[in-house]
Order: sequence, then C-alpha cells, then structure tokens
Amino acid sequence: MDINTLLFASVAARGGFILIFLIASVKSEARIAFRLWTISIFGSATGILLFYGDPHYPYYLAGRGWLIYTIIGLSLSCMWAGGHAFFGYRVNKAVFALIGFVPGLVYGGARTGGMLPDTVLLLTIATLVVAMAVVSHPFLSRRGRRFLPSQLLVGVSLATYSAALFTSFVLVAVRLFVSGVAPDPQASDISLALFIDQLMSVLIYVGLVAMSLEHVQMRMKQLATIDPLTGLANRRGVQEQTAAVIDACRRARRPMAVLIADLDHFKSINDQYGHDCGDMVLQEVGNRLSSHSRRGQDVTGRWGGEEFLAVLSDMTLAEAVSFADRLCLRVAQEPFDLGDQKITVTVSIGVASIDCHASSLDKAVRAADEALYEAKRNGRNRAHSAEPIVAPAFAQAM
Repeated sequence: MDINTLLFASVAARGGFILIFLIASVKSEARIAFRLWTISIFGSATGILLFYGDPHYPYYLAGRGWLIYTIIGLSLSCMWAGGHAFFGYRVNKAVFALIGFVPGLVYGGARTGGMLPDTVLLLTIATLVVAMAVVSHPFLSRRGRRFLPSQLLVGVSLATYSAALFTSFVLVAVRLFVSGVAPDPQASDISLALFIDQLMSVLIYVGLVAMSLEHVQMRMKQLATIDPLTGLANRRGVQEQTAAVIDACRRARRPMAVLIADLDHFKSINDQYGHDCGDMVLQEVGNRLSSHSRRGQDVTGRWGGEEFLAVLSDMTLAEAVSFADRLCLRVAQEPFDLGDQKITVTVSIGVASIDCHASSLDKAVRAADEALYEAKRNGRNRAHSAEPIVAPAFAQAM
C-alpha cells in the first residue's frame, strides 16, 4: 500500500471519528471533554496532512515547521485537557499552553537560530515524546476513583505512541551520531509511521467512546444503588453490598450485627422548619453515621424515609449496642446547624445480630426493626437490643 493511500485512510478515519465526537459533544454528559477531543482529532488530521504533504519533509522551513508542530501540539493539549475534563480534574492552563506551543516553538526557534536540521529534528521529537507521555497521565491515573477498563486502553495507546516516538528519536540519534549518516527517510519508514499512527489513533478514539459508555453505565448503576440526598447506599445498594460482607464473615466465622436508626419526631422538624431543613438534617445524620462507622468494614445506607441502616462486621451484639449508644450520643450532643439556627436532633436505634448461616439479612432487619420500636416506646434517644446481651463466660465466673 503506497503512502498516499495510507495518508488518505488515516485522515478519513479521523473524519469519521470527528462526526461521532461532534454528536457526542451535544448529546453526551461529557460535552466539554468531547468538544476538546473533537478539536484534537481535527488538529491531528490537519497536522498529519501538513506533516507528510510538505515536499521538505522532515526538514521543514522555520515558519512551516512552527505551524505544523504547533497544530500537533495543540491537538495533544486538547486530548490532555479533554481527559481532565472527563474525569473532573482541574485543567491547568499553563500545562495546556506548554503542551500546545512548546513543540512548535522548539522547532521554529531552533531552525531560526541556525541549528543543524538533524539536531532540530531530534529536539522536536524529544519534546513530542515528553508531551505524549504527559497526555497519557490522566488516563492512567486512578486518583481514588473507580478505574474504567477502557481508559487503560486509551492510556496505554498514548503511552505506546510516546514509546514509538522515543524509538524514532533513538534511531535518528544512532544514525546521526554513531553511524555518521544523516537520516534519509525512505518510503517504507513513512509507511510504517503512518500505519502506527493510524493504529494508535483508532485505538485511542475507540477507547474514548468506550470510556464514555462505561461511565454512563457506572452512573446508571450508581443512581440505582445510591441515595441521591445523602450519598449513602439506598436499600438496594445496602442489600448488594451486604451479600458480600455476610459471605466473608461466614467463611471467617466472625460475628455480625445490624442496626436501624430512626430520627425522633422527624415530622415535627419538617413541619416547623420546612422540608429543606429536614433534608439538611437527613444529610447530616447520614454524614455522622458514615464517619462513625469503620470504612471498608461496615456497610451504611439510607433504608428509607428517615431510617438509616448499618451492617457491622466482626462485631458481637454487645459491641454493636455499645456502638449504637455512642452514635445516639453523637447525634444528640452535637446540634444541627440549619443556617440561621441550630436544633437538637435525637435518634432511636434497634440492634440485632446477623445469622451468618442465613442467605440474607432480612431476618436480622426485622428483629432490629422490632427493637427500634421498643426503643421508641421506652422514651426514644436510645438503643435497644433485639436479644438479651449475654456477658462473656469469664465475666460470669467473676
């Protein structure tokens, strides 16, 4: 396949992705990212046409080289900025400018300064290697969030592209400084470069589309399992998470318990202060329950209305009741800030042990619910156990 055919195929493929990304830039949740990626693809297509279409390739005149490498650099900076926008990172304008303008400035400045064309070419390739490595970083970084499999495809493709450029740098340097022969690009070299470019670009753009679809699926799952008001798991989310916790405790033969906390006189809070303030109270109770629990061990969620649930792993019933007592105190002793006023809120809690031989926590939840109503009948602002708490054997002996 000749060079012109490969060049046409590479540009045509980018044209198809531009149409897809233009649609996504209007319809997708990640509109800003797709707009930046659309600009990146357009810049890449323009840059590759100018890059291989110039009769002086690869030793362009200063002005022409500055234009070509600036377009390529801005294409890379838009890819980098789109990745940051997609994942919710802050886009550093200084880094954006460095990625976008340094390759062109290096080439144009070095050529204007009278450097040898081969040295200018090496400096520019080195700049692009670093720029491409920087562009791959947001796609290879986790930063505490869930890692999407397709972003690995994008990141690895960008990193591979950077490695391919570095290989070109090494080959040019060896030919120039070791062999003493100036690089003379052959048709086979250009065809190989175009093939690698087309392969990597298709993988990158397909990966970006797949990444967007995976993100939407993840968001839909979150909406199905997360309570939007408190950010805690909803009933379905609690049940899904608890299944794995119960299974782990069953294998390790560790005790487990469940508690249900219900806000006392919540209706009067809504009636007196309004539903917005009631929502603020629910959010704060959720925050206190979440911070009071052990991250990675306990499952917490909003069970419904003003009820919250926590599944406590590796806790006996006595330990769970003590945990619930401390939670009652924390809620009652720290007034809730509603903006222009502070109010005191209390909760009643029912606690029950979980049978690790059961396939679900339904039986334990029903027992904890009965204990909750017993706590309400006994005056509220307290925890109540569904079963008598048996003291350890050594304590009974004493």
